[in-house]
Amino acid sequence: MEKFGDLGVAPFVVKTYKMVSDPETDAIICWGRESNSFVVADPFAFSQSLLPAHFKHSNFSSFVRQLNTYGFRKVDPDKWEFAHASFLKGQTHLLRHIVRRAPVTSSSSSSSKKATDPYEIDDGIILDLLTLKQQQSSIDEKVQKMWSRLQETERKPKQMLAFLMKVVRDPTMVERSTARKRARLRLEEARDDVLALKVEDLGGVDGFGADGIFSATLEELLGLGDGDEF
Repeated sequence: MEKFGDLGVAPFVVKTYKMVSDPETDAIICWGRESNSFVVADPFAFSQSLLPAHFKHSNFSSFVRQLNTYGFRKVDPDKWEFAHASFLKGQTHLLRHIVRRAPVTSSSSSSSKKATDPYEIDDGIILDLLTLKQQQSSIDEKVQKMWSRLQETERKPKQMLAFLMKVVRDPTMVERSTARKRARLRLEEARDDVLALKVEDLGGVDGFGADGIFSATLEELLGLGDGDEF
C-alpha cells in the first residue's frame, strides 16, 4: 500500500483511497471502469462494515457530505459513483491537491443553491434509500421463513393422505404394524431383563442350564405358546 505520511494528504482522503484500492472489498467499493472514479456498489454493506472500521461511524450520508466538502462529484445518476480530478488509481502524488473547501457563507448560500449540481443527492433521500434496503432485506428473510413453514404445512397433509391410501388398499396394515410394535417392545423388555442378570446367578433360571449357558428359545423367553404369534 502507498505511503501517505510525507504527502500532506488529508486523513479522509487517505482512508477513502485505501478503501477503494483494497481488492478484498471490491464487491462493496471499487475503482470505476476508467480508474478515474470510484463506485460504492453496496451502500448498505459499506455503511455496516467499512465505515465503522475506517471512520468510526455508519452514516453513509455523512460520508457523502464529506466527499462533497472535498470537491468530489457524483458522476452517475443511477449509481453511487464519485470522481475528483486528483483522485486517480495509482496517482497518489495527486491526492495532496484534494483539500477541504471553504464553508459557504450565508450571503452566498442562496446563489449556490441556484447552481446545484444535478447529480448531487439530498442526504434525506440517501438515508431513505438505505433504510428501505434494510427493511427489504428483513422482509425477504421473513418471507423466506413463511414460505418454508408453508411448504412444511403442505407436506404433512400429503404424508397423511399417502398413509390413508395405504390403509384403504390394505386394511390389516395398521393391525400388523401395531402387533410388530408390541412384539418389538416385548423383545426389548426381555433383552433388558437378560442383560441385568449376572452370569454367576444364571444357574437354575428358566432358559439357562446349570453351567449358565442360555438355551431357551425366543418364544419361551417371551412366554408365547406354540400357537401364539407376535
